[in-house]
Amino acid sequence: MRSSFSLCSLTLGFLFALGCTNKSPEPANPKAALISRGKSVYQTNCTACHNSDPKLPGALGPELAGSSLPLLEARVLRVEYPQGYKPKRTTHVMQPLPQLKNDIPALEAYLNSL
Repeated sequence: MRSSFSLCSLTLGFLFALGCTNKSPEPANPKAALISRGKSVYQTNCTACHNSDPKLPGALGPELAGSSLPLLEARVLRVEYPQGYKPKRTTHVMQPLPQLKNDIPALEAYLNSL
C-alpha cells in the first residue's frame, strides 16, 4: 500500500513539474505584428480624411488600400507624388505628417494586407 502511495505521489509530482515548465511562447509572427501596427497608425492618423475602411474613398481623401511604399512616403512625409504617379484626386488638403516616418512600413503592410 505504501509503495502504491509513493508511486502515485511521484507520478503526480512529475506531472505537476511538466505542467510548470517555463516554455517560451511561440515567436510572434513579425508580419502580423507589422500589419497590426499599421492598422493602428491608419486608424489613429488617417481616418479623419480617409474612410475607416481603406478600400473605400473618404470625405476628403481617396481609398488607400494597396498603396505602395514610395507613394506613402511621398504623400505622408512630403505631400508629393512619386514621379509618374497620376493622383486619384486633385485636392491639396493633406498636410505632411513627419512624425509617422518610422511607421510608413507598417502602414504599407496594413494597406496591402486587405
